[in-house]
Amino acid sequence: MRIGVLTGGGDAPGLNPAIAGVVERASMDGIEVVGLKRGWEALSIRENDGHLLKLGPEIIREWSRLGGSKLQCSRTNPVKGDNDRTDLVKENMKKWGLDAIIAIGGEDTLGAADVLCTRGVPVVGIPKTIDRDLAGTEYTLGYDTALNVICESAERVAHTAESHQTIFFLEVMGRHAGWLALRGGESAFADVILIPEYPFRIEKLVSVLRDRQRESEHLGFEHRYKIIVVAEGAHIEGEEAVKRDSKPDEFGHYSLGGVGDYLKSRLEREFKHTRYTALAYLQRGAPPTQRDRQIGRRFGHSAVELIKSGQFGYMVCVQRSKLTLVPLEEVRKSPRLVDVDKLYNRERLNVKIENPLLEG
Repeated sequence: MRIGVLTGGGDAPGLNPAIAGVVERASMDGIEVVGLKRGWEALSIRENDGHLLKLGPEIIREWSRLGGSKLQCSRTNPVKGDNDRTDLVKENMKKWGLDAIIAIGGEDTLGAADVLCTRGVPVVGIPKTIDRDLAGTEYTLGYDTALNVICESAERVAHTAESHQTIFFLEVMGRHAGWLALRGGESAFADVILIPEYPFRIEKLVSVLRDRQRESEHLGFEHRYKIIVVAEGAHIEGEEAVKRDSKPDEFGHYSLGGVGDYLKSRLEREFKHTRYTALAYLQRGAPPTQRDRQIGRRFGHSAVELIKSGQFGYMVCVQRSKLTLVPLEEVRKSPRLVDVDKLYNRERLNVKIENPLLEG
């Protein structure tokens, strides 16, 4: 048997441990594994001999601790309506003698995998996205690492904010879902957290910041600096999210970014000192944490087991803290968003901690 493994979409910590897990489990049964470079692109073009990389046990220790993807990524959509390449995918699989594909990615990569599977391509999926917004799973590779980067970065930003007594906007990723902003901001004790799921009024933001300043003065705190963690997809009520690019990718998504800078400019009349910084790609370029390494490895093992048993069209996942599987079609449903009623305090524009044991 010969398995192909690919990583699609944006890179994320945990991809290489997952690849290593695939190779580790497959080698136990003498199954050959080849890496398909640049995601679905490897199977979607004809001149692709440079896209194939044979993977052996020697890569396990070398790759397992590294961030990013040694197989590289792309946002290629092999089932795009006006450029459908399903037949070419099958042709390339036959040319390379591939019996099955393990696709590691988010809603776009695995959504394409689901479509291909319905058309006869044997594929299984592994969930990856630092945003943690993929339907069908409680955990996605990269989330824990990105969360740790945000928490550490917020602490560093706080030193500068305190030194200059300024309001500091820290922009993090999160197109549709505010998990990174919510949990990263919570861990960093941010004064305000802005998420995509709750469009806010600029007047409310100003009011909350002034309230927080008065609270600090009442308690006798000398510092007047405030930290605002804002997801890239957060937006003012009645306005759209701030776009960074004018053209969408092959899946129809625009690149977001700059909302922190936009809000900084809006608040400059109300507050004397405001600053802004965006973590951008720093969130997903870090070496994977213990959690992303462990879950990535286990995802890799489980994906091989699915292929061995002929269970195609499934994604390995985490449900109720246990490793399990769901049909790939689950990833094409509505994204996993923050439940504003349960987890967000609209009055304080921050995390709700009424029930400290509430998990989400």
